[in-house]
Amino acid sequence: MNILLIYGGTSCEHDVSVITACLARGYFQGNLYCAYLSKSNECFLVPNDYTPARHVTEKLKNRVVFLFGEGKFAVMRGKRIVKTVQIDAVVNCCHGYSGEDGSVAALCQLLNVPLIGSPLIPSAVAMDKYVSKIVLREYGFPVLEGFELKRSDDLKDCTVNYPVVVKPVTLGSSIGVAVARDDDELATALLNAFKYDGRVLVERALGDFTELNCAVMRTRGEVVSSAVDCPVTLNDILTFEDKYVSGSAADAERAKVPDSLVAEVKKMTERIYERLGFSGVIRVDYLLDNERKELYVNEINAIPGSLAYGLWEQRFTRAEYGQALVEQAVADHRENACVTRVFESTVLSGANGVKKK
Repeated sequence: MNILLIYGGTSCEHDVSVITACLARGYFQGNLYCAYLSKSNECFLVPNDYTPARHVTEKLKNRVVFLFGEGKFAVMRGKRIVKTVQIDAVVNCCHGYSGEDGSVAALCQLLNVPLIGSPLIPSAVAMDKYVSKIVLREYGFPVLEGFELKRSDDLKDCTVNYPVVVKPVTLGSSIGVAVARDDDELATALLNAFKYDGRVLVERALGDFTELNCAVMRTRGEVVSSAVDCPVTLNDILTFEDKYVSGSAADAERAKVPDSLVAEVKKMTERIYERLGFSGVIRVDYLLDNERKELYVNEINAIPGSLAYGLWEQRFTRAEYGQALVEQAVADHRENACVTRVFESTVLSGANGVKKK
């Protein structure tokens, strides 16, 4: 089986995506190919043993182009195609813009190949924090109150009850996220957030809270949830450094989660996965208000860091995990192939073409 990992890309989370792909290489068996998208979205085939640093320190020569209608990619050196490879499955390891947002899902639709990842629409919903809040609320899931701001909006027209959390709408990895307790801090937080996105989410900040993470996937047709984890931080919110810099939160105490809350989180995560139509593996992040004992959905990660294997390691070996993801992606693709995509008509063969209304 030929498995293609796609990662990198024009995104603030580019470097995190490279780390995810380098870890994910250890999950999948068969003929593995690595398609690296540079920060300018040029696509290169790189060796499977590339370290994260080599992606930015070495000159890349083998370009990748995709052959729509054939389910293949071609490797080009200069202007010459040196080989073509049939794609049996694609693993989406992109984070953020131009990858996690549904772009890779759209690519796989055009190629007509199985995708280890979620379809276009749920991916796009998960990427947009404001839209996902609306959708989750409509489906009856608990979310914190918040509103959207654009660069052209006048803050004077908004009622702000401090403290609030400010987030770029379509970013992840806690980039550009800040807590504001007054007008001055809000102005500073918005200025920073608008550097990364033209739309910003402002939502109520919790004082005493616990963050919880849970992943979910479908294996052999059954939706299953992972262990529930509690990320730790010494800051007001979980930061980029907490997530990706070793030792940043080493002194923080990890919360103990009661069994009843674990069961609630797992059940809600499975319901979100099914209700919004996700595939592959996703991770849902929650906030527990410790004072009111109320649970809120914070964010949905359609492509979680390292594909969330750390939450599954008690259930699967790395190889078993990758095999389960591949098998389900192939099964989903086979099922979707039963849907009729062609409608025969005489519109184009008519003597006068399309009938005018």
